[in-house]
Amino acid sequence: MKVLVLFAITCLALGQQITPVPPTPDGQVYGPGPDTNYTLDVFYDHLCPYSAQAFPNLYHYWINNQYWLRMVLHMVPLPYHYYSFDVTRAGRFLQSNYGQTNFTAFLTWVFNHQSRYLETAQSWDQPTLFSSLASDANVATGIDPALVLNALTTDEFEMSTRLSWKYAMSKSISGTPTYMLNGVIVPAMGGFQTYQDWQTFFNSL
Repeated sequence: MKVLVLFAITCLALGQQITPVPPTPDGQVYGPGPDTNYTLDVFYDHLCPYSAQAFPNLYHYWINNQYWLRMVLHMVPLPYHYYSFDVTRAGRFLQSNYGQTNFTAFLTWVFNHQSRYLETAQSWDQPTLFSSLASDANVATGIDPALVLNALTTDEFEMSTRLSWKYAMSKSISGTPTYMLNGVIVPAMGGFQTYQDWQTFFNSL
């Protein structure tokens, strides 16, 4: 009996994985430092249609209010978007090595061409997927596709992408788009689609 109890406790402990502490804070930061009054954490998936619909007007609102609104964009590759993890890895490479402008350009390009990875890519094998991602990243940013391809064929950005997913799960993020304002999830924001939605909300604070 004691052996069974010990076995059960061991299985439970292994099942409850602690989220590792990332070497740097998660997300792509837009705007002022953390001492500003409002920080909006945005959780998107490259291949989520609702994220794609929401981003243009949110980004437009942020551009017009970037002097006071800090926005942190977290990419969460959802498991039911089959190629989202690898698309996110490509985005993480661009974010880490080429900064906010190129990361945003790639994100915008993917949002505008989601059907390529949600539909067309279903018949691809992994080498075709990786070469297509490298080529598309080049179209979006002008960065040498060989560099993107190398990042996808090594494990360099795999763990950091997994850590981003674990970070989102630790915040109880189970779908996209999801938003947190000053550390608190605001469910109503999940339905925001227009510039006016964001303006009305922040004007009410």
